[in-house]
Amino acid sequence: MKKKIYQYGTGILALLLVLLCVFPFVFVLAGSFLKDGTLSFKAYYDVFLASPQYLTRFWKSLGIGICIAAGQAVVSALAGYGFAKCRFPGKNVIYFCLMILMILPLQVTLVPNYIMLDKLHLLGTEKALILPGIFLPLGTFLMTQCFKSVSDEVIDQAKVDGCNLLETIVRIAVPMSRGALVCVGLLSFLDAWNMVEQPIAYLKEFVQYPLSVALAYVSPEQPVRQFVCCILVLLPPLALFSCFNKELVEGIVFGEEK
Repeated sequence: MKKKIYQYGTGILALLLVLLCVFPFVFVLAGSFLKDGTLSFKAYYDVFLASPQYLTRFWKSLGIGICIAAGQAVVSALAGYGFAKCRFPGKNVIYFCLMILMILPLQVTLVPNYIMLDKLHLLGTEKALILPGIFLPLGTFLMTQCFKSVSDEVIDQAKVDGCNLLETIVRIAVPMSRGALVCVGLLSFLDAWNMVEQPIAYLKEFVQYPLSVALAYVSPEQPVRQFVCCILVLLPPLALFSCFNKELVEGIVFGEEK
């Protein structure tokens, strides 16, 4: 009897949590089709067709996110393999410093990054968003944990067959860790897609702001258009999560197991 009560209780709690998570999305989706209490598609026409400013920011944000995701995937794979399978002086100390950087709040790194980007004359350009995003430590941590699960015997066999270091990474380690690499790409893209503080700090002109920042400047007198812009922002993360849900979970599990 107690077991059934427990099961019913957990089921009800899970249902409530799902409703709490889904309700904001349903509210925004319903609001995007209603104007003055009537069904209307005018706001979708304005955002997707009539006003190029929204789609221009959309494609710009998408390009920045793809560049960061691709760059971080490459850096994370190379650095992760080095920490997992290579021996070099100070490896543990460097890895420990990487872990410290991973837990630092974003606000702590804004000023040092600003100074560095200013010295490189990159402020006011999209490169100021892309370069720091490529070298975030989370991807390296996940790939290191995943590469540790790759058997040393497989690596040694690849070396016997004549594979050099880069070939071993590309042909052996990466295919065996595809889920983790996809997870790194997804997480880095989502982080780039949702960035707010970095564009405000590093970009100088409003026209350069990505969609995640420009959304806040949509006039509150046009709530339906705000809802449609929210749907526009939701499309890439929703599509990626739907297509790569398995890889995302697999990559996170690898990071937790080690």
